[in-house]
Amino acid sequence: MTGQTFTDVVRVDHSRAVKDSTFARSYSRTPSFCVYNDRFTQDCLGTSPKLTLVERRDYQFAHEAGVYVRPTNSVYFTANFQTCDPVHLYAIDAKTHKITQLEYPEVVQANGACNYQDGVLYCSQGDRTRPSGLVHVDPVTKKSETLITNFYGRDFNSVNDVVIHHETGEIWFTDPNYGYHQGFRPGSMLPPQVYRFNPKTKECWMVADGFAECNGLCFSPDYKLLYVTDTGAIQAHAGPGDGHQFSMNPKLPGTIYVYDVVNGRELHNRRVFAFCAVGIPDGIKCDEKGYVYSGCGDGVHCWAPDGTLVGKIVTGGITANFCFAKEGMWLFAEKDLFFCELGAKGCLVKIECE
Repeated sequence: MTGQTFTDVVRVDHSRAVKDSTFARSYSRTPSFCVYNDRFTQDCLGTSPKLTLVERRDYQFAHEAGVYVRPTNSVYFTANFQTCDPVHLYAIDAKTHKITQLEYPEVVQANGACNYQDGVLYCSQGDRTRPSGLVHVDPVTKKSETLITNFYGRDFNSVNDVVIHHETGEIWFTDPNYGYHQGFRPGSMLPPQVYRFNPKTKECWMVADGFAECNGLCFSPDYKLLYVTDTGAIQAHAGPGDGHQFSMNPKLPGTIYVYDVVNGRELHNRRVFAFCAVGIPDGIKCDEKGYVYSGCGDGVHCWAPDGTLVGKIVTGGITANFCFAKEGMWLFAEKDLFFCELGAKGCLVKIECE
C-alpha cells in the first residue's frame, strides 16, 4: 500500500544460514534492513533507517536510471521494456512526490542515465531504425543533444549505463546486447564492452572487454577504482523472439568486477569484487566511505570495500537500480518505487545534489 513504511532491522543468523539454504533465502522475502555484518549498521544505516513505498503500479514503471537534477529538484527514471513498449520516461518531484511522464523524442528505449551538466544523460538503446547512443537532455529547456552513436563506424549494440569521471570530464559507459535480446535492436556489431568518451575532442576508446553482458558501472570516491557488473546470467536464451522471454542461467555471471584506474584513463588488474547470490547485480554506486551498493533480485545489496557482504535493503523483489539524493536513496523496484532514509551518503551527492 502506498505510504507504507518498513523499519525492521534483521540480523542474519549466520550459523544457521550457512547450513540451511531455505532459511538463508527467507531473508529476501520481507521489506527490511538485513544486517550481515555490524559495519552495515555502524557505517551505512544510521540510527533510524526507514523504507517507504512511494508508488505502486500494475506495470514495471520504475526500472532504471535514477538521476537527481538540482534545477528541477526532481529524480528522473525509466520504465522497463518488458511491460512498457516504448519505454516511458518519468520524473518525480523530490518534495511533493508527484510523478510526471516525459516526452523526449531523441531518447529511444531508454535505460540507464546519469547527471551531466545539471541535466540527464540518457542511455538511448535505439530501435530497429534508430541507433543506440548517449543523449543529453536539459530538463528545464527540454532540449536534447545526441553525443555519440557508434565506435568509429560500428554502431553500438544498446548502450546501457553511464557515469562521469568528474576529474577528467570524460564519459564512461557500457554496451551489452540487451536491445537484441529484447528484439528491438538488430544483431550486434560489437562485443559487450566498456567505453570512455571525451566530449570535447569527440574521441572514444574501448577500455574493457571479456564480459558476458556488461551492465552497471561506477567509480570509487577517489576515482582510483572502477566497478562493473556483469549480468550475463539474464539473457533471452532461446533467441530474441518477441523480446519477452528472458530467463536466468545460474551458470553465467552475476558478478561485480573491479579495476584499477590508471591516470584517469586506463583500466588495469581486473579481479572479482563480489558475486550476487540473489538475481544479478544491475545498477551500482558507491557511498562516501567507499561501500559498494548494487540493485539485485531482492533489493539493494551493500558490500564493504573489501568485498564483504555487509547488508541489504530488502524490497522483497527485483530492484534493478537506485540512486542517492540529498535526503536518502530512491529504489526502483519495477512495479514499486521506494524511498529509503539511511545514514550513508552517495559519493556524488556533494557534486550533483548540493
